[in-house]
Amino acid sequence: MLWRFPSRRLEAETLRDAMLAVSGRLDFTMYGRGFDLFDKRGGLTGFKPVETFKGEGLRRMVYAHKVRREREAVFGAFDCPDAGQSTARRRESTTPIQALNLFNSRFTLDESAAFAARVQTEAGADPVAQIRRAYQLALGREPVAAEIAAAEPAVRVHGVAPLGRALFNSNEFVFLP
Repeated sequence: MLWRFPSRRLEAETLRDAMLAVSGRLDFTMYGRGFDLFDKRGGLTGFKPVETFKGEGLRRMVYAHKVRREREAVFGAFDCPDAGQSTARRRESTTPIQALNLFNSRFTLDESAAFAARVQTEAGADPVAQIRRAYQLALGREPVAAEIAAAEPAVRVHGVAPLGRALFNSNEFVFLP
């Protein structure tokens, strides 16, 4: 009956971890203090979301320190809980804000740049080889001829980072089949 399994979107935490893993920057360090999603801990108001992560901020999302009643900047749009309430079931929504956040956020830009650097290191300077490697890493498959033909002019002019942003925002990356 798996052929009838309905596709479902990755949860916010899994999506963030998948982007870090594909870019090659996911830190698998276990245990210890979590990283901050906001600029400070404590207090009642005035929390600003952290936009650029490095070091411990590249750990799995399960280690994120959340502030109650505050939504995370990018993945809050993906129904990431705000830790202010317990719920038996997480709600699932699909909105245009999700696609815009996933395409234009500082986090996505940083991970796309890291992804492009990884692809260039592993595939060399040939744009077609870079496209093939990007598809293998992000989607786990070879691109078809039409996908290579569509991506090649953009990769030649702008590099692999915009292709990475498009792959991160594709339904094939964001949804489980």
